Parts: sequence; structure tokens; C-alpha cells
Amino acid sequence: MDAHEPTSALTPDPAVIVGLVEKLVEGIWPRSDAERKALFQRLNFISGASWDDAEPASALAHYSLSTQQPGEISSSWNTFNGRFLGISLQLYTDMNTNNPATRQGFEDFRQRFTTHYGEGRNPWHDPLIQACVWQVNGRRIAIRFFNLQHSGMLLTVDDAGLATASEAEIRRRSAPTHWNDSEEGTSPFNLPRMGVKS
Repeated sequence: MDAHEPTSALTPDPAVIVGLVEKLVEGIWPRSDAERKALFQRLNFISGASWDDAEPASALAHYSLSTQQPGEISSSWNTFNGRFLGISLQLYTDMNTNNPATRQGFEDFRQRFTTHYGEGRNPWHDPLIQACVWQVNGRRIAIRFFNLQHSGMLLTVDDAGLATASEAEIRRRSAPTHWNDSEEGTSPFNLPRMGVKS
């Protein structure tokens, strides 16, 4: 398909997915697993198995998710410290770069969310991955357009506070550690001498 050709209708329909997002944003956010299960039942979501290895244990857990929507969607839901964090949907994925339908999907979602929630912002400033984020009712809606080895769009809806905490935890776990808790670049041989005031 030529990049200038008009694309066909998207599957799943962006309007339907945006409707699901609106229900996640406008309702009461689950504070227990029973409330999360009730929300999933109302949205016709089906939870699946854990995606994580048993070891090492992490504060962030991932589970497969079926949204019962047509099309190929790779979906998951997450918890942070046992609390429901949110959902992720990978939409309109194509193994080629510059796929017009993928870009159309991203632009369609951006326009719809902008109409509902105002102009989105890009807090990550990644030059390779376009992103728009909206903060709504204590939730964070984010869409990202990937166009590196393949085309793809990622939609996430999270509890904004838990998302910030989980990202801080990921940064903390991935930060370089040093044998004596010294700053990076400090020589391990530069130790204070005994009996000498510094």
C-alpha cells in the first residue's frame, strides 16, 4: 500500500476503544482485586495468566488481557505493589515501518482524545517515538507511535499516581549500583584515612 493511498476502516474501531477508555477514566478506580474484577466484568475484559517469571519478584506484575474486540490486539493489565495499575493495548501493529493504517490509528486516537480532554503533552521527549499524554480524573492516558523496525501504536490507561511510583521504582532498580554506595565515577580506592578529619 502506498503511503499516500487512503486507508480502510481500522480494526478495532477507534471509537469503540475510546469508549472503553472513557469508562476507565470516568468511573471509580478499583482499589481492591474484587473491584478490579467487577470493572473487568462491566467492560467485558477477560484476565489471563501472569506474564512474569516467578523469580525475581518485582513490585510490577503483568497479566494477559482479552478485550473481546476484533483485530489483532496484544493486551495486558498491570499491578504495582498488588494494586491495579492499568491496562495496555498494542493496536494496528504491522511488521513494516511507515504503515499508513498504524499512523492513521495514532492520529485518530490523538484527535479523539484531544477533542475530549484537550491538547496532550509529551513528557518523555523521545525523538523516535511520538507520544501524547493526558491527565484526566487521576488517570493517565498515553498513546505512543512506534516506527522503528515495525509500526505499532500503544495505548495505556493508568492510575497516574501509581504510574509515577512504578516508573520511579523501575529507574531505581535499573540505576547503577556501586560497591560502597558511592557516587558514580568515584574511585573505590579513594577511601577516607583513619584518624584524619576531612
